[in-house]
Amino acid sequence: MTQTGLSSGFLSHFQQHWPFPSPLPECTLVSSCFNEKAVSEALFTSYAIDAPQAASKRQAEFLASRLCAREALRLQTGQASLPLPQAHSRAPRWPANSCGSMSHSHAICAAIVGNSKHWQSLGLDLEKPLSPVRAQRLAKTILTPAEHQHYLTLDDEQRALYLTLVFSFKESLFKALNPLTGTYFGFHDAQVLELSSLDTGYAQLRLCKDLSAFWRDGERLQGQFSHLHGSVMTLVSVATAK
Repeated sequence: MTQTGLSSGFLSHFQQHWPFPSPLPECTLVSSCFNEKAVSEALFTSYAIDAPQAASKRQAEFLASRLCAREALRLQTGQASLPLPQAHSRAPRWPANSCGSMSHSHAICAAIVGNSKHWQSLGLDLEKPLSPVRAQRLAKTILTPAEHQHYLTLDDEQRALYLTLVFSFKESLFKALNPLTGTYFGFHDAQVLELSSLDTGYAQLRLCKDLSAFWRDGERLQGQFSHLHGSVMTLVSVATAK
């Protein structure tokens, strides 16, 4: 990979690390920080990536997350390739024998790539923590009634972090399951049953509606979460059936 993005001041150095409590076999996670103001048409050209027709903020997020994905693919597979857009889906198409997920949040970007022998799909999400005021405003939009009951037992700061984590986990769940089911679903169509803490740890998620013949109401998945440069980061992984 060229150093254009680094030398232009657009990206900080890539960091290959594993911030979650339990490692996943044959998975590589890469993160970086990016400078929205340093994005340019020349950067897209140098990386042979088509720029989206969008504002500079969106272009910066798009480029940064894909550069993380390219680096993660290089480290995981030995090929510095890219996930490709699909004509009728928001989900990117990953290279053969791999799956992955990308995310960004307020100048932070990250991507995870896994070997398809082990993983059907991965969902990664980064979110800046909500303020207590905004959390109060959004709570009933994001939380199921059962989640809202738990939310009400917490103090204001805990409520904001809990809501951020639930929101992020549902985003990660969507990224993991939408490519497998082709079905769109909302915040009330899944429930976070338990969080081991509000710091770093695990969660369990349950579907509240049928998404496909295989992914039915009541199906449970495991998730992990951590923090990165002040943002919440969540991961949902779907293992390949043996």
